[in-house]
Amino acid sequence: MEQHGGDAAASSATNAAATSDNQLEDGGAGSIKVKVSFASNNFDVSITPQSTFGDLKQVIAKATGLDPEVQNVLFRGKENEDHESLQMAGVKDNAKMILIENSPTKNEDLEKVDSVEEINENIEEISRGLEAVNQVREETNQFAEQVVSLEAVVCSGTQVADKDFIFLTEMLMRQLLKLDGIDVEGKGRVQRKMEVRRVQALVEKLDSLRAKNSNPTSDVQEKADEPSSPSSKVNQE
Repeated sequence: MEQHGGDAAASSATNAAATSDNQLEDGGAGSIKVKVSFASNNFDVSITPQSTFGDLKQVIAKATGLDPEVQNVLFRGKENEDHESLQMAGVKDNAKMILIENSPTKNEDLEKVDSVEEINENIEEISRGLEAVNQVREETNQFAEQVVSLEAVVCSGTQVADKDFIFLTEMLMRQLLKLDGIDVEGKGRVQRKMEVRRVQALVEKLDSLRAKNSNPTSDVQEKADEPSSPSSKVNQE
């Protein structure tokens, strides 16, 4: 629809070229001719050099049907203010100008483009956040396997060096720091929170295993203190 409007205006400009020539002839000795290029059409308008660019837009509006509010008139590659004088800007007879339609729909299209770009940036940011959380999760998986291995050794009654617990705990604390430094929104925020809880649970598990490893006789004593079952008493008798 926007292109159709521009073609219609350009066609109107072509049809108005003869009228513009008549305006030039009737303009008087003080008038100059300005050559205007609009889309694929060229036409002339006549105006006094003392006129302003705002006045020129009014003349162009009569020739093209384009309201002055949607006109961008470029002279020597730049757009002048409406109050500026043609003569002061250096506009002379047969000066060339370029007319560009700056319609509200075009502005809306630009706003839509900006909005789409902003959405894409947000999606990329969320993707980067999720990727960072996934990377931390993969690293934590390896530490989780080591925690499981330690648990099996401790539960078997074998003594484990305290430095092994210290090392794993430090590694897991670093994972928490990494997660805290990841900026995420939406789904990424939920994933990060879940991973934080998981790492914290592993740290608590290590603390429990470390305490058990430092006092392995406590489990044996607890079992010895447990009351005998009825079946065992029968067997003893």
